[in-house]
Amino acid sequence: MKNIWIILTLLPIFGLYNCAPSRFVEPLDKGEVSVGAHLGGPVIDFGAPIPMPITAIELGYGLDSNLTLHGAWHTTAAIFGNFQIDAGVTFKLLNQNKYRPNISVNPGFNFIYDFNDKAAKFWPTVDLNAYWNYGQRRSYFYIGFNNYFELSKTKANDQTQTDHWIFNPQIGHIWKTKSDKWEIITELKFLAPYKDNSYAFIPYTSLTGKNGANGFYLGVRYKLGKN
Repeated sequence: MKNIWIILTLLPIFGLYNCAPSRFVEPLDKGEVSVGAHLGGPVIDFGAPIPMPITAIELGYGLDSNLTLHGAWHTTAAIFGNFQIDAGVTFKLLNQNKYRPNISVNPGFNFIYDFNDKAAKFWPTVDLNAYWNYGQRRSYFYIGFNNYFELSKTKANDQTQTDHWIFNPQIGHIWKTKSDKWEIITELKFLAPYKDNSYAFIPYTSLTGKNGANGFYLGVRYKLGKN
């Protein structure tokens, strides 16, 4: 267990700490409020492949039937003396028609402030997802791309920053309960699958071998109703 906390402490150094599942792939109904939480992160080799136990809580509000405002507070980051949030909007661009999927886009940002070092980081983000509703409960599968944009010109130790665009493909599933109040979220993310991970201190595991890492997330969401 001690090694788990050491690795969690080092995650910000390697730039994967800010990863989370895609927020609200499908927009909420107009006036609908939702709360939720997720657990998971990059998968590491710790005797067996396990996802890091990174947590966050989220809130969403349907501004319109095709537009949802959302935000999340990263609770694991708080344990290590950081204030971290992500926020954005989800906009539905295209409706499903038989095999043609729904399309949604999610521009937003991720922000972290380190109280120990008095330092802050800000990353613009954009998610683009295609999703297919099925069945009477209108659960859905989705595939998409998460994009982080690094604004800093330097890395740690004043090294030149060369990775200004971090590209993360993702696949997931949202299962809706019969009451349509609860949703169960599962997502697999391919974190920077083009980057060599063989020199990383953290023993990442990846389906692409020595490139990138995999992130696995579980979440739950509850719809409070409409205002």
